[in-house]
Amino acid sequence: MRIEKIILSLVAIIVGLAAAGVAFYLYQMTKTLPPSKTQTITIKNQISPSPTPNAKNFLTVEDPKDEFVTDKKIITISGKTEPGATIIITTENNDQIVNAAINGDFTLTTTIGNGTNIIQITAIFTNGEEKKVTRTVTYSTESF
Repeated sequence: MRIEKIILSLVAIIVGLAAAGVAFYLYQMTKTLPPSKTQTITIKNQISPSPTPNAKNFLTVEDPKDEFVTDKKIITISGKTEPGATIIITTENNDQIVNAAINGDFTLTTTIGNGTNIIQITAIFTNGEEKKVTRTVTYSTESF
């Protein structure tokens, strides 16, 4: 007698849930929004362009990447900027100046100290404007 009651209760619960599900589905299918409440949203993919050699007053540092870890004390700093710009590389140990080539490329080698080094690359353009990029480079002889 007990088992029959449990089975009957479970069947009743399943039938009740199915009826409630069907009723909810039918309700959702017949529901409409008034015209004043509907909105149209347009999403446009906007990609911000990276600096190109034709853009004025830009500074792109290609090497080293930020958070770079090296086991060499001498590193190369290279990038691209406006032709004729003056590049100032500032590290904890020294400051160096280089002029960008006719195509805007610049390359410079510098010595870094032990541990974490903050390198600031500043481009000073012919109109007096400045752009700065900061890179963190860590010198370590530990093997990872």
